[in-house]
Amino acid sequence: LVAVAIGVLVLRAWSIQILHGPQYTSIANSQSFRVVDLAAPRGEIVDAKGRPLAGTNGHVVVDADPGTLGTTGAHGDWSPTAAGTNQLRRFSRLSGVALPTLVASIRRSVLRSPFAPAVVVARPKGGLIDYLAERASSYPAFKWTGQPSRTYPQGALGAEFLGLLGEVSQNELGTTRYADAKPGQIVGQSGVEATYDSILSPGFLHARLRVDSQGRIAGPLEYAHGKTPPTLRLTIDARIQRAAEKAIRDGMALAQANGHSDATSAAAVVMNPRTGGIYALASYPTYNQVAAANDPAYRNALYHSTSPNPPLLNLATQGLYPTGSTFKPIVAEAALTQGLITPSTNLLCSGTFTLGNFTFRNVEAGVYSYMSLPTALAESCDTWFYRLGNLFYLHEPGGRDLGIQSWAHMLGLGQPTGVDLTGEMGGVVPTPNWLKRTLHLPWYEGQTINLAIGQGFLAVTPLQLAVAYSALANGGTVVRPHVADAVIDGTTVKPLSFKPVRHLHMTDLSAIQQGLYEAANSANGTSASVFSGFPVPVAGKTGTAQAPTGSDHSWYASWAPATNPKVVVVVLIVHGGFGAEAAAPAAKEIYQAFFRK
Repeated sequence: LVAVAIGVLVLRAWSIQILHGPQYTSIANSQSFRVVDLAAPRGEIVDAKGRPLAGTNGHVVVDADPGTLGTTGAHGDWSPTAAGTNQLRRFSRLSGVALPTLVASIRRSVLRSPFAPAVVVARPKGGLIDYLAERASSYPAFKWTGQPSRTYPQGALGAEFLGLLGEVSQNELGTTRYADAKPGQIVGQSGVEATYDSILSPGFLHARLRVDSQGRIAGPLEYAHGKTPPTLRLTIDARIQRAAEKAIRDGMALAQANGHSDATSAAAVVMNPRTGGIYALASYPTYNQVAAANDPAYRNALYHSTSPNPPLLNLATQGLYPTGSTFKPIVAEAALTQGLITPSTNLLCSGTFTLGNFTFRNVEAGVYSYMSLPTALAESCDTWFYRLGNLFYLHEPGGRDLGIQSWAHMLGLGQPTGVDLTGEMGGVVPTPNWLKRTLHLPWYEGQTINLAIGQGFLAVTPLQLAVAYSALANGGTVVRPHVADAVIDGTTVKPLSFKPVRHLHMTDLSAIQQGLYEAANSANGTSASVFSGFPVPVAGKTGTAQAPTGSDHSWYASWAPATNPKVVVVVLIVHGGFGAEAAAPAAKEIYQAFFRK
């Protein structure tokens, strides 16, 4: 029996060592190492010319060793020991971080990655690092180390489209955008950082940590070399972006000098009318993404702003306003398509237009002249378009003729454009059904007449208007606006595709284009005082939109060159007064930068 037993043991030993040796070695190795998740650098973001907009650098943090300071229970709940509490209390006095905050940071870190160092001071100040370095033996559980963070080589430029980073929330985990994210991971929360997070984020960097049979740390972290994430190239031109941001600030200053003290916000869109690629997207007020990346207090204040124009509100994609006269070319196309007018139809431009007991007034009260469409657009005669709006209403009384609204929708107004940025607003192109459903009001003739000059309940974003004007400029293609251009992975460049939304058949579009050219270049054109003599011919329309309170909104929507469009520029100066006084000069600044050799 003894011999049999010895034989069995020998066979078992032979089986373990020879037959199953590799299997058990693997199991032993997995038991002696633990995977630690560490923050990894994100992919770079560059502009159309290759200029870096967002990169990655390292910054110093203070880590705490959870194993030295406390113990972790079976369910991952960490608690400090008495000795650990004493160390934490001493460090709290040194760093100025409250003891409960330190404990909560360590507990949260242990739950995410039990063996990873816990970051307890993300942005150390006041010589804390030097003090710890000199007195390391007095604070054995605390060490300073480096952690990747975003850098912005162009400074505070482009917050409107770059966006913010932040730790993925519980609600975000498992969503389509953050399908691969893990608790504790830093992800894009807005802008292209969010839209293209799956490209820019490499996930966690996985390190290995040797532990003994009791699960105690038995060696230093062993780092694996992660794959460098791709670079995201944008359609944005940093030079044009800087010019657009300055131009809208100058536009506000002009408006304030003209007596509009409430002109404190603005936006601009600079876009390729054929591809939808955005060269610049400016909004004011905005925020400083450099400060947001480096100062937690500044970042938190952004999310708790009570301002009517909070810095996180991107007016170019989220600001909703009536367009004023910049809407008139869209009304004209609807009328041409339906056969209500032809380019040579003469309607009266007078000082007033009376409907029932209400009198609509023109800006120029003394005018009395019959005009064709191009002239009415060039001189922006309100009463001419009031009469055109009345033709729509009389065509099918009760507001059933939705020609204006249909063309506005087809050209991209009153709905999201599909731009590759987060938080875009839809807006409103009012219809009888919308008015009844929303405000429980009937649709009267005056509603159609008011809509014909871009007033009433119409509410669109500057980006939507840029899409509409791109279609007017390019012959009827409704582009999908975008700021991303390509993904660069090593030497491989993969262009991103943004197919047009639709192609429209436009009727007598040349008459509208002629009217907008004359508006910027003829003697009586509404923006001729700004663009007459400009070396590149511009086609554009001013807009002065009434606001419920305060000064009128100043708009300018345009493209250049007039006959071979390369760029569309739309500017809004909120409460800026007449379109020619604030928005048009700001647009001129942008054109000067764009066409500068």
